[in-house]
Amino acid sequence: MRRSLIGGVGRILARLRSPVPMPAAVTLADDEPLATLPALLFDTETTGLDVAGARIVSLAGLPHHGGTPDDMPPLDLLLHPGIRIPKSSTAIHGIDDHMVATAPTIGLLWGSIQHAWQGRVLVGHNIGYDIAVLQHEAARHRLPFHAPPGALDLGLLYAGLKPRVTHITLERIAEDFAVPLEGRHSAAGDAQTAAGIWQRMLPALGRIGIATFGDARRLMQRQRDLLQRQERAGWALELLVPR
Repeated sequence: MRRSLIGGVGRILARLRSPVPMPAAVTLADDEPLATLPALLFDTETTGLDVAGARIVSLAGLPHHGGTPDDMPPLDLLLHPGIRIPKSSTAIHGIDDHMVATAPTIGLLWGSIQHAWQGRVLVGHNIGYDIAVLQHEAARHRLPFHAPPGALDLGLLYAGLKPRVTHITLERIAEDFAVPLEGRHSAAGDAQTAAGIWQRMLPALGRIGIATFGDARRLMQRQRDLLQRQERAGWALELLVPR
């Protein structure tokens, strides 16, 4: 799936040189039902784990309303990071310097990328990492960062559902919700896995009384140990648990 979409969507978006107009900022109220929440199931692959230095080599986003995919086109992009990709990173996601040699830089596609999440909550596993990397990329390229109305971390939500589980990986959550893992450590594959988890997690959250955007934020906010670890790693938390 990832390669075919990259070939088509990547070439089309690479020709966009003029800025994509940003829609008016959308604010989602705390009482917005999760069942109809406009969301973008999102993932990135990068050159490393340090959010300040990592460069994005691939990203994917799948638009949803609640647990249902909508008819907006997905994002699935291969990007030139502007630096050599470490072999240790290639060993994880499979993307090497040759594969990105003719890919566009993130600056060329920044307007289209941000347009995809405007009015949508970013949802993904460890999404605070992805947001922090995006923010650093924007600062590095002197690009405006138009934040989405919020973000939901599947790991933090799962911790609220399963408070006794200490090792929360995408594989563990997918196994628990019987979601197949396909294309692991590809942006498109992990976004698709996140979408499958999101669809199955919503009813589980409802059963413990988590039915709205605000409920989900408060559930994440209660995962203090995990949030402290993310904060120490430099992940972006302001969209997850706004003060």
